[in-house]
Amino acid sequence: MNLIAYLLKSRGLVNSMQRLPTIATRFGVSTAKMDRALNGYVDIANAYGTTPTLAVTANLIERHPSVFERLSQRGAELAIHGWVHTDYRALDADEQRAHIERGLAAFAQRGIPVEGFRCPYVRWNEDSVTTAKELGLQYGSNRTVAWDVVPADDGISPRALEAYRKGLSLYGSAEAASMVSLPSFVNGLLDLPASLPDDEALVDRLRTTPQRREQIWRDILDEVHALGEMFVLILHHERLALCRSALEAVLTHTQDRQPHVWLASLAEISAWWHRRAGYRLQIDLTAEGTYRVIAPDDPDVAVVARGVDGGAALRPWFGDYQMARSSHFSIRAPKRPAISVDEDASPTLLQFLVAEGYVVQRGGSDCSLHLGGWRTFEDTDKRAVLAVIDASDAPLVRIWRWPQGARCAMSLTGDVDSMTLVDFIRRPLEV
Repeated sequence: MNLIAYLLKSRGLVNSMQRLPTIATRFGVSTAKMDRALNGYVDIANAYGTTPTLAVTANLIERHPSVFERLSQRGAELAIHGWVHTDYRALDADEQRAHIERGLAAFAQRGIPVEGFRCPYVRWNEDSVTTAKELGLQYGSNRTVAWDVVPADDGISPRALEAYRKGLSLYGSAEAASMVSLPSFVNGLLDLPASLPDDEALVDRLRTTPQRREQIWRDILDEVHALGEMFVLILHHERLALCRSALEAVLTHTQDRQPHVWLASLAEISAWWHRRAGYRLQIDLTAEGTYRVIAPDDPDVAVVARGVDGGAALRPWFGDYQMARSSHFSIRAPKRPAISVDEDASPTLLQFLVAEGYVVQRGGSDCSLHLGGWRTFEDTDKRAVLAVIDASDAPLVRIWRWPQGARCAMSLTGDVDSMTLVDFIRRPLEV
């Protein structure tokens, strides 16, 4: 799929023809305009203590090397966005490998480190993930989660809503009501799902006002914070001027959240999640009703508990949960604050609960919470399982998802597939 096919499929002929000239005018003849936009994005992120992750089609690094060398030297994370901006789902495994290998070579030639990838149009398949893993990449950001923040009665035209829904369908987006926005391993490669609506949807599909864009991204952050999940925001550099107020509004909103929001690049989130994946919590019975909790000796690890008596070892954190002041402490609870599942429960369920930081066992009656059933378990079941856990009043202790007691994580990202008007015009010819 090239640009023209993408526009026709995702927006329809009439809407595409209306929007294509507008999109083209956002680029200049030289790289100067987009260079300023990219550096402006980095400036805004830096002002809030973070840096963006920019997924770049690697042919641009060959075409405009100094732009991306400077961005990398400034500390921006660059990820690979394919060799050219084409539909990876339409390529076979050998073609995908050739594209990614050529792209990685372009990064390496310029001394630009790269750890992650996002497929163009976030369209991918198992070959995409397997190839990226085999070529040494640490993470992908290819799944998308659509948040319910665009009500149908919001004054948005039926045509605009239809264009937005077509985009969600093309991306294969899952509704946040059924899919958690959390890192997970897909075919052995960590995936960090992106959140929608992004800037392209807000500006070119839904045609929202600047004030509405600000509110939509703040609403996503509020939902993510309440759930303790992850908000991977996508903002393309060519729309920075149009979405600057929304970006600054949501970043300012992060400063008001308690517990705090962890602002990090995708590479930083990936490094943490890989590190955290090896950690386990130990809960030992030391006397009747008394348990010794032993967590990994890592200052970034946060252990949280609810429904237990930990005395001075615990301090208030969020809702019913308290946070441990140290990695080793004692608590009192009527039962072991852990989760048991049926003997024949899906192994995938156990893997998910362990990844969530709980102590889990098959069978037994000594755990405070038992999750019955779940002989099969899919990604779309995660939200339901978490709802059952949250709705129970069972005492529980777990390793929290994010470092240093952050309630949720947020990452600023962008996809860079054109730097000049010529780049934009060439896109339909590059497959």
